[in-house]
Amino acid sequence: MRNPLARYLARARAMQFHYLLASLILLLAVYPYVGAGPTGPAALKVLSSFILITGVYAVSNRRRQVVIAALLAVPAFGLGWLYVITGNPVISTAESVFTLLFYAFTALVGLSRVLGERRITTDTIYGAVSVYLLMGLTWATAYGLVESISPGSFFSSHPDGAFTFPTFIYYSFVTLATLGYGDITPITDQARSLAVLETVSGTIYIAVLIARLVAAAGWLPETGRE
Repeated sequence: MRNPLARYLARARAMQFHYLLASLILLLAVYPYVGAGPTGPAALKVLSSFILITGVYAVSNRRRQVVIAALLAVPAFGLGWLYVITGNPVISTAESVFTLLFYAFTALVGLSRVLGERRITTDTIYGAVSVYLLMGLTWATAYGLVESISPGSFFSSHPDGAFTFPTFIYYSFVTLATLGYGDITPITDQARSLAVLETVSGTIYIAVLIARLVAAAGWLPETGRE
């Protein structure tokens, strides 16, 4: 009979994506209310720090994955808080690069886990949702990088016309879900290319995920699972 610590670790291992999904939903639900004002950057950095921590834990099944995730998360964490303190745009750009790579890597590992599962569990479903939300944040970070490197890459119909990370979060998920409200428009070829890639990746992800989950649930004939 396993001791209480072993049982706790086993339960925690089976809930890796629970924590990541919770931190992602927290960011998306809270950022509109805490992003403004003088404490906005610090508040957003606290929320994104939770994602870095839970993201590393979510990919902790293999040592190599943990090492890669940590090598991306630690600089993103440190540079993010350094930018909050200094406001240096160069530091912000460097942080965005590491954050982008971390989100993309975590999403790819999560996708591999979800598609490779033979048995559908609650954590599998949470992992699938986490991957989708990470895709949105990955593209949002990419849009922010493009705008910081090449100002004027996007046009906004809003009066202030300011582009902040919360703005790109909104635009990214609108694009990922193919809603296309039209209030923010990519202007340069680079920005348009990213928007097209996000739209295509979101559509393909939903199609592949549904097919894989149906197959894993045993709703397809045996030949359909290969």
